[in-house]
Amino acid sequence: MTQPVIHRGITIRQFEVPCTPYVWTHDETDGHGTAETLDQARAQIDAHLAKRCDAHG
Repeated sequence: MTQPVIHRGITIRQFEVPCTPYVWTHDETDGHGTAETLDQARAQIDAHLAKRCDAHG
C-alpha cells in the first residue's frame, strides 16, 4: 500500500498493484468511494461531506 493521504479527516488509500483505484471510506457517515485519481477522490469526499452538511443544516 502506498502512503495514505488524509483529506478533510478521511483517509484515502491506494494499494501497490497496477491499475488499482484510490479508495476511501468514512465510517461516521457511512460514506465510501473509488476514484482513478487522487483529485477525483478528494472531489468525491468534498461532495459527500457537502451533502451531509446540507442534510443537517
